[in-house]
Amino acid sequence: MNSFDSMKTKLECTGLYKVTAKSNIRAELLAYAEGLNTEFDMLKTMERELFIDTAENCGITERERFVGKINADYPLEKRRKMLKISEQKVGGKCTPDDFKRIVRGYGVENFTIAEAPTRNRVDIKISDTKTDAEKKLIEKRVKADFPLHLNVIISYVNA
Repeated sequence: MNSFDSMKTKLECTGLYKVTAKSNIRAELLAYAEGLNTEFDMLKTMERELFIDTAENCGITERERFVGKINADYPLEKRRKMLKISEQKVGGKCTPDDFKRIVRGYGVENFTIAEAPTRNRVDIKISDTKTDAEKKLIEKRVKADFPLHLNVIISYVNA
């Protein structure tokens, strides 16, 4: 039921109003309905953009801006996947699989991680082609996301 029909039904149920084709009350309800329909459409869009799985534009872009990188060059599904990864927390785990999941959240596909636990060292070798700006962002994100006690060494190698 649309806004107009909903308001018309409610008013007529009171027995006080009769909404006819040429009545002023009908014209007024149509004007209200026009404004309400716009608001309902906006609410529907906001609800869609609230969740990563259903967001199509501003919901994705604003979340990416929050985590520090707008990935407009990637397809929507990859952007969703990267956001989901970046919003998950390691939860106190420091395993290579956890680190791989974090690095994938940066949009890096081809990489290896080697750890040297006795030296608190993690080596990340990235084979993807990255611009200087992307490299800087990856290094910034690693500093923010990896545990502070680890010495993380990032190197870029040509595949």
